[in-house]
Amino acid sequence: MEQVPFQMLEIGKPYNLFKCRNMQGQCGCIIEMLKDGRYALVVYLDDMTLEEQINLKTAKIYVRVIKETDDFILTLIRYGNSPLIFEMSFDPTLYSDERRELFTKSNMLHIIGVDSNTNIIKTLRYVSMPFKLFDMMKDAYKLALERENFSQKYKNWIDNLDSKYSVVELWEMGIRCGEMGQSEFIK
Repeated sequence: MEQVPFQMLEIGKPYNLFKCRNMQGQCGCIIEMLKDGRYALVVYLDDMTLEEQINLKTAKIYVRVIKETDDFILTLIRYGNSPLIFEMSFDPTLYSDERRELFTKSNMLHIIGVDSNTNIIKTLRYVSMPFKLFDMMKDAYKLALERENFSQKYKNWIDNLDSKYSVVELWEMGIRCGEMGQSEFIK
C-alpha cells in the first residue's frame, strides 16, 4: 500500500493522490482508509461538469451491496437518480496490522471530488455510512483477514463481475443498504 503524504484538502487546489497514480482522463473512485480509521472516497471524473459537482456535493447517496460470500462484498453508490454510479471495492488485507485495528472504529467517509484532467479538487463532503453497510463491512473484513490469498481471490471476483456486468447492471442486482449520511437509531 503506497503512503500518500498528509495534505490539506481545499476546493480549487491540486490533489496529491494522483501524483502517485496516472488517473488523467479517467472516471471512477478509490476508497482508502485514513490513518485515524475514517475512510476517504476519491471520486474522479473527466472534465467534471457543474451538474456533476452539484450532485457530488448535494445529492442523496444511495448505497447497495453485492455479496458473494461472507467476506466478498462490493459496495455500490449512486448520486440521486443521476448516472453517477460507482463501485467501492475495498481490500482490508492491503493494510498493516496496526491499521487493521481501526477498520471498525469509524463509519465516517470523506468524499473528495477531483477533476481527473486537471487534478483539481472540485468538491468536498463528509458523510456517515449506513450502519447496515458498516456492519456488513466489519464482518466481511474480519473474515477476509483470515482467508488465505484473499487479495488475489477478491480481485479476481471483482474482475469477473466487471467483465460480465455493467455498473448499471451491478447497481440493479445490489441489495439496498440505505443512504450515506442518513439518521439512524443506534442499536
